[in-house]
Amino acid sequence: MDLNVRKYGYNRKAIRSGSGAGENVASEHFDEMIGSSELNIYRHPGRRVSGYEPLKLFLEAGGCEVVHLMEPNPAVGPGYETIRITCKGGQIAVPMLRRAHSWAHQRNLTHLFYKKGTTSINRLTLREGL
Repeated sequence: MDLNVRKYGYNRKAIRSGSGAGENVASEHFDEMIGSSELNIYRHPGRRVSGYEPLKLFLEAGGCEVVHLMEPNPAVGPGYETIRITCKGGQIAVPMLRRAHSWAHQRNLTHLFYKKGTTSINRLTLREGL
């Protein structure tokens, strides 16, 4: 699956400008994410991201599996790392999903979510700083 957004008309400047951080932007599409079985958050290794360890502890305590894939994800862009959040029971619980999604928006990070039974990406949100 190719996630290169340049083919959709986004240039480097548009990608880096993001679509905004914070709770207001996060709440705009959160309802679409309910029922997700996987949430991937992407970051560039050259960028420091605070709060990862507390988020990971919270998610794991809630039954989620959090994996930080260090190898670059060329589908998103050169150098991007993936923080993959899944749940053994299928769907990620709403409080866990809300916290991870808000965390990504507060740090203006790119994220994708998947719902079980679908074959395509449900949402691509561009965030700065990756």
